Amino acid sequence: MKKMTTLTSALIVLASFGATTLSSYAVAAPDPKKIEERKNRKSSAVGEKVGKAIAKAYELYSAEQLNEAIAVLQGVESSNEFDMAYLNRFLGNMWAAKDEKKAIDYLRKAMKPDVLSFADQAAGTRLLADLLLSDKQFNEAIKTYYQWMDFTGEKDANVYLRIASAYMETKQYQKVIEPADMAIAMQDKAKPNAGPYTLKFSAYYEMKNNKKVIEVLETTVQIFPSDKRWWTYLAQFYSIDEQYEKALVTLEVAARQGMLETANEYKLLSQLYSNSNVPYKAGMTLEKHIKSGLIPKDKTMLNSMAGSFQAAREMDKAAQYYGESAQLDNDADAYRRQGSSLILAEKYSAAVVALNKSLDAGVKVRGPVYLALVEAYFYQNKFRDAYQAVQKAKADPKYARQAASWESYIKERASKNNVTL
Repeated sequence: MKKMTTLTSALIVLASFGATTLSSYAVAAPDPKKIEERKNRKSSAVGEKVGKAIAKAYELYSAEQLNEAIAVLQGVESSNEFDMAYLNRFLGNMWAAKDEKKAIDYLRKAMKPDVLSFADQAAGTRLLADLLLSDKQFNEAIKTYYQWMDFTGEKDANVYLRIASAYMETKQYQKVIEPADMAIAMQDKAKPNAGPYTLKFSAYYEMKNNKKVIEVLETTVQIFPSDKRWWTYLAQFYSIDEQYEKALVTLEVAARQGMLETANEYKLLSQLYSNSNVPYKAGMTLEKHIKSGLIPKDKTMLNSMAGSFQAAREMDKAAQYYGESAQLDNDADAYRRQGSSLILAEKYSAAVVALNKSLDAGVKVRGPVYLALVEAYFYQNKFRDAYQAVQKAKADPKYARQAASWESYIKERASKNNVTL
């Protein structure tokens, strides 16, 4: 089966696939005993000075006076490690809505001594990771998410999704897969999130691992059957993998559901019909969407449409579109094809016009055109014109034998019809 054109083959790029483990950034495996100790450690209370400042700042913050709230805390200092950690976390939370980098600085200082309550330390670490991701500090974000998991012993679908996203952003494509799979395994099956599937698809795409791309897409069309992108992607990648029958079935399903919208999608559908030896549907698909204006009526599409109708033995349509193609740029070969199609459609007079246009346009190989003219004239009983065309065809050594066979036949028929050549 012939290979697909660059319409689909240009869809994929880059490296190779390998395996890695999730533990690349893990600080330590979660220790249940230590986690329990953290949860049970005694709560501390901030000192009076810091406590008053925080109470005032919270009052202002609640009144949506963020700048004033920050100003209240900005100059507060304490020699107590817990007080400063609590103060820095509070400032980090407020700066998060205003300046990510300042929020990151304060949260780092707050988390470093690990003196806050379990809940505050956990929440601060998670927020720090989120801010690092938002600030495009992707490697630091990955590290901090793993620190959060090690600290809390918790696993969270959204955290794994963000880790996978960070690996994707840093082009560590091999490392995207496992956290994406973890996110999939942990997500709500009743309300699946397409995000981790998109990341897996993108990572395998970048690694040029078509087989794995197809595996992901075969899953997504089942989980998200109403999302057109998965159907069209799957058809495209089946095509790239030369699984043309599967590609056609997939795209036909999408078309029946009204999911195809773009010119390229319909071009691909036409191409798949052609590769599956259904040329009539290939031509009709192009014709319908060229007439609608979705697909540009350019030379490439006209020739493709004409070729499909020719293969389907729809010679009138083939001739029409070869003629339109020829008229765009006075294409001698397109006129020749139009003439040949008209002969097969038994429209010999029109064929003569097209074939002479081919000659006038400077067709490079003239022998086949003269032979076609012989046939077109002969079936109109124009034996003198047919005979003259034979003599011109004989001038080309490659076509002299074919011309000679026509010559004797023309002489015989001319004689029977009392025509002098």
